[in-house]
Amino acid sequence: MAFLSELLARDVRDNKNALIGKLRDVLIVLSNANGDKSDPYPRVVALAVDQRGAEEPLLIPWEGTEDLAGNKIILQKPAQSPYAFVGNEIWLSRDVMDKQVIDTNDHRLVRVNDLELGKVGTDYRLINIDIGGRGLLRRLGWEDFAEWFADRLNQSIPARMVAWNDLDFLPSGNLRVAVAREHLRELHPADIAEILEDVGPHVGAKLIQHLADDQVADTLEELEPEFQAQVLEKFSDARAADIVQAMEPDEAADLLNELDPQRAADIVEEMEPDKVAEVQELLPHQEDTAGGMMTTNFLTIPPGLTCAETVQQIRANPDARHAQVTYYAYVADADSRLIGVVSLSDLLFAEPQTPIDEIMHKRPRRVYLKTPRSEVLEKIAKYNFLAIPVVDSRGFLKGVVTADDALEQILPADLKVKLPRIFR
Repeated sequence: MAFLSELLARDVRDNKNALIGKLRDVLIVLSNANGDKSDPYPRVVALAVDQRGAEEPLLIPWEGTEDLAGNKIILQKPAQSPYAFVGNEIWLSRDVMDKQVIDTNDHRLVRVNDLELGKVGTDYRLINIDIGGRGLLRRLGWEDFAEWFADRLNQSIPARMVAWNDLDFLPSGNLRVAVAREHLRELHPADIAEILEDVGPHVGAKLIQHLADDQVADTLEELEPEFQAQVLEKFSDARAADIVQAMEPDEAADLLNELDPQRAADIVEEMEPDKVAEVQELLPHQEDTAGGMMTTNFLTIPPGLTCAETVQQIRANPDARHAQVTYYAYVADADSRLIGVVSLSDLLFAEPQTPIDEIMHKRPRRVYLKTPRSEVLEKIAKYNFLAIPVVDSRGFLKGVVTADDALEQILPADLKVKLPRIFR
C-alpha cells in the first residue's frame, strides 16, 4: 500500500539510478480502451515527473515493475517514449486531492485528504480515499507524532476511508464531486436537499438529473423557491415541466413565480392542461395570504353519502392517494361550496350506514383567500388544526393551508429543510 501524499515530490530515477526528476502526480484511467468500467479499481497508467528547467512534467508510462513503497521510485527498464494520452485520464493530485466528496451517510460534503494505492499483481490501483483527520495529519507529516500522543492518552485516531468502487466521478467545472452509486436515490428528499445546499444549485442539478421526476420534485419542495429556480435552469423545458407538475400545486406556483416569465411560460406550455389549471389558480395570489399559502390538492366528498359510501368513493378516486391533506375530507356541494369537514379517524370508527352529514363538523373554521398569513397561523395554532380550508367571498372551497406549510412561513431559512412533511 502507498499513500499519494507520501509519494509526491519523491525522487524518480531511471534503471541506472540517474535522477529523472520529482514526482508531481500519478495518472489513472477510469475505464479501459473500450470504455468498460467493470473493473472497480482504476489502475495507474503514468507518472508525471517534474524536471529541472521544464515547465510541463514528463509523463512516464507505468510499466508495472516499479515499486512505489520505497523512499524513491526506480524504473526497472530504460525509459520508453512518453505516455500517450487516451483521453480518460485522471490526475490524482490535481483532480481528486482536496476535492469534495458527498458523504451519503452524514449527508454532507467532505474533503479528500489523501488517496491510497494498492498493488494488485504488477499494477498499482486506486483503492481508497481518505476523508478523515488521519489523512490530513499524514500530509502535514504529523501522523506518527499524533499516534504517539494518542497512545499516551489511551486514545486512537480513527481512519475514515471510502472504497473507490463505492464512488462515481462527476466532473463539474473546476469541482469534482464523488457520489456514492445508487445511494443518492435511496436517501430521503430532505437529505438530498441538504446535499444540494452544500454543493450549490448548478452542481446539484447534475447530481439529481438521473433521479425520477417524483424524487426530484420532492427534493425541490424541501428547498427555497429561489434555489429551486436555479436548479431548474439546468433542465430542458420538457423535463422541467415533468418535474413541476409532479410537485404540489402550491409549491409549483411558488417556483414558477420565481422563474423568468418567459422561462415559466415555456415550462407551462409543456405541462398537462389539468396540471396547468391547478397551478394557474394559485399564481395570482400574494405569497403572504391564505391564497398564496394554500394547496389545491385535497380530498372533497359530496353530502348525502353514508360512511361506507364515502370510504368507497375515496378509494375509487385515483387522485385521493396523492392528496397532500389526507387526514381531513371536506364536504362540498355541487357548486364546491364548503358545508362541512370530517376527519378520517371519525369516518373509520363510524358505523358504515351512518350518514356522513351526522358525523361531519358543520360550519367548519375557515379562512379566506386574502386572509393575512398571521391570521392563518393564529387559527391553525389556536384550534390545533392539521389543515384549514380556504374559501372565497361566496364560500366556495378553493384550497387548504396545511400546518407544515404554515410553519414554514415562520421558521428560519436554515431550518426549513429539516421540517418534516407530516402529510406524506
